[in-house]
Amino acid sequence: MVVLAVVLLAVVAGGIDGLINGSRIYQGVTLGSIDVSGMTREEARAAVDATYGPRVKEGCGYIFASEEAAQTLDIDSQLAEQDATAEQSSVEEARQNKQLWVAEAGTLGARIPVTELVEEAFSVGRSGGILERAEAAAQGRAIPVRLEFDEEAVEALASDIDETIGDPQKDWGIAIEDGAVSVTEGHDGTIVSREDLQNRLQEGYLSAESSKFSFVAEAHYAPLRIDEASAQVTADFVQAVLDRGVAFGFEGDVWDVAGSALGPWITTTVEGSEGAWRLVPSIDASVARADLLALIRGAGFTSGATVSFQREGSEVWVLTASGSRYPQLADAVAAADTDLFGAFASSGSTTVAEDVPQVTIDWGAAPERSTFEEALDLGLISEISTFTTEYNDSPSTANRRHNIHRAADLLNNSVAPANGGTWSFNDTVGEASVESGFQAAHAIINGEYDDAIGGGICQVATTVFNAVYEAGFPVTERRNHSLYISSYPTGRDAAIAYPDLDLTWENDSSSDVLVRARYTDSTLTVTLYGIDPGYVVTTKTGDWAEGEAYRTKTQVDENEPEGTRYVKTTGADGRSVTVHRTVRDRSGNVRHEEDFTSNYAPIDEVIVVGPNTPTESDQEKEDDGVLPTGD
Repeated sequence: MVVLAVVLLAVVAGGIDGLINGSRIYQGVTLGSIDVSGMTREEARAAVDATYGPRVKEGCGYIFASEEAAQTLDIDSQLAEQDATAEQSSVEEARQNKQLWVAEAGTLGARIPVTELVEEAFSVGRSGGILERAEAAAQGRAIPVRLEFDEEAVEALASDIDETIGDPQKDWGIAIEDGAVSVTEGHDGTIVSREDLQNRLQEGYLSAESSKFSFVAEAHYAPLRIDEASAQVTADFVQAVLDRGVAFGFEGDVWDVAGSALGPWITTTVEGSEGAWRLVPSIDASVARADLLALIRGAGFTSGATVSFQREGSEVWVLTASGSRYPQLADAVAAADTDLFGAFASSGSTTVAEDVPQVTIDWGAAPERSTFEEALDLGLISEISTFTTEYNDSPSTANRRHNIHRAADLLNNSVAPANGGTWSFNDTVGEASVESGFQAAHAIINGEYDDAIGGGICQVATTVFNAVYEAGFPVTERRNHSLYISSYPTGRDAAIAYPDLDLTWENDSSSDVLVRARYTDSTLTVTLYGIDPGYVVTTKTGDWAEGEAYRTKTQVDENEPEGTRYVKTTGADGRSVTVHRTVRDRSGNVRHEEDFTSNYAPIDEVIVVGPNTPTESDQEKEDDGVLPTGD
C-alpha cells in the first residue's frame, strides 16, 4: 500500500506538472543571456531572434594579417585601396599583399540554429528527469548560443588568409614521366585553424558590445598527411602497375596499354582520416576514354555516333541518329580501374598479379535521346576541355561579380554546331545593358579603370577563349584588352565591346559542342562537352617587347578625409607579346597554327588624396628640408 501510495503521488504530481509546465521550459534555464524559464517554444524562439538576430545580421569582422597591421592600418583607407585595385591586381598578387579581410556574417552564411537551441532548452528536466529539473532550478542550466556557418565560405576565407600569413602544407605525392614513377617532395606548413577562426567570428557576431569587431589572424602548425614513406609505397605500387599494364580488346583487336601510354591516365587522391591517410591511385576516366576512342578510330572504326544538343528550357538533351552505336568506354575504363587499383583502394594491398588483365570494350546502342547527365555517364559524350579563371571578391566588386554571373548564365548551354558552325560571344550573350540585367562596374575605358554597364564580362570572354584555345578549335575573331591583366595566361585574354569587338570560334568537328559555365563568388569555369576530336595543342609564348612607360596622376577627392592617400589605379608600362598555337590531330598531323599577338597600352597610376594632402613630390621636398610654396 505504501508503494501504491507513492506511485499514485508520483502520477498526481506528474499530472499537475504536465498541466503547469507541459508546454513550457523549466525554471533556471538560460539561452545565452536570455532567461527562458517558463517560456513556450514559440516565446523562446522569438526572444532569441529578437536578442541575437540583429547582432548576427549586422555583424562585420575585420581580420588583420599581423599585430603591426592592426596597429598601423586605417581600416577605411586600406579598404578603399584594396577595393580600388581589386580588379587590377592578379589574384595571386592581391592575396599575397592583403593585410585586411572583411568577414560579414551574411557572406559566411552565419545563422543561429534557433529551433535546435530551443529544443535543447525544452529538454532540460525532461530527458534527465526530476533530478535534472531540480538541479536546473537550484543552480541554473546555461545553454550557450552558437552559430552555424557555410563551411565552403569559411574555407574560402581561411584559404585566402593562408596565402598571406601561412604556408599551406603540401603532401608528398608521385609524378609519372615516360612510364617512370617518382615521389614529389612535400612539407609541413602553417595555416589558419578553421575551428579557431569560426570561434573568433562567432564570439564577435554574438557580442552585444558592437556589430563591428576585429582581431589578428594566427597561423598554426599543419602536419603532413602523406609523408615520404607513404608516397613511396604508392609510387612502387604504381610503377609495378605500369610495368605490367592492361590490355583492351575491341572487335578482334587487342591493345596493350602500359608504361608511357598508361602513365597519363593515372591520378591520385588523399583518402582516409586523421592518422590513417593513404595516397590512392586511380584512372582519370576522361583521359582514358579519349585515348581509347583515338585507338578505335585509328583502327578504322568510324561507325561511332555523332551527337547534337537540343535545349528545352533548362534541360539539355543529347541526340543521335537512329541506329547509331558507340563503344562503351565508360564501362571498360571502370572495369580497368577496378582490376588495377581496386584492391589498393579498398584494403591497401600492393600485390600486382603477374597476368595482364584484359578488358573487353563492347558496342552499345546509342540512345536516340538522352539527358546530358545520362550521356555523360554512358561515355557517349565527354569533357573536351575546361578552363577556370579567378577574380578578387570584395564589397566593391559585387557588381562586377554580378555581371560575370549574368553573362555566364546567358551563355550556359549554348551550342557550337558541327561541321563548321560558328559560336559568337556577342550573338550568345547580347548587349550588356541595364535592360538585359547588367550593372555598372569597373571596366577599362580610355586606358583607365572606370565604371561601365557590364564591367567584368571580358573575364567571361577570356575564360571561353582559353577553353576553346586548349580544345584546339579555330578562333576566328579575338582582340586583347587595351591594358594588360596579369590574372590571365600571358597574351591569352579576350576583350568584348558590343557590337564592335567579338569573340568567335568555329567547331570543325563532326559533332556539336556544348558550352557550359559554372561559377562561385571568386571563380568562373567554362567547359566544352561533346565527342572529343582529340586535337593536341602546343603553345610557344614569345618574349615581352617593351612599350610606352606609364605616367602618375594625382586626383583630389573632396569627399575623403584630409590626409587620405591611396592608389586607385596601379601603373604599368605598355608592352606586347605574341603567342603561337599549333594544333595537331592524334596522329601528329598539323591541322592549323596561328599567332595571337597582343599589344597593351600603358596604365596610368592614379593616386587619390583627400583635400589639403601633400602630393608625393611635396612630401619628398619636406623630407629634404625644403618646404613647398603656394597651394
